[in-house]
Amino acid sequence: MTAQPVFDEPGPDDPAQILRVLPEQYHAEFLAEYADAVDKARRPEGYAALAALLRLWRLRAAAYADPGFRERLVAVQTGNTNGDVPVEQLAAEWPPA
Repeated sequence: MTAQPVFDEPGPDDPAQILRVLPEQYHAEFLAEYADAVDKARRPEGYAALAALLRLWRLRAAAYADPGFRERLVAVQTGNTNGDVPVEQLAAEWPPA
């Protein structure tokens, strides 16, 4: 019996998974940033930035794919948030750690 590699399902930060979730209008931006990060990750000190970029785009993909995202974004940009308070305003009031 020979050892065979075990390939699990791709993780959520897998670039192909991100592209499946990400609306097509954002693909070019993601691919450009990904290519740049991959190039920089050829050096060991650049690897963490690649991982962070993939995590950020995974979260963006989930947000952008949400049907109500556009409306919420416009509401925040226009200040029409129905009484919601931006996190920046809340964080300014938090006591220092």
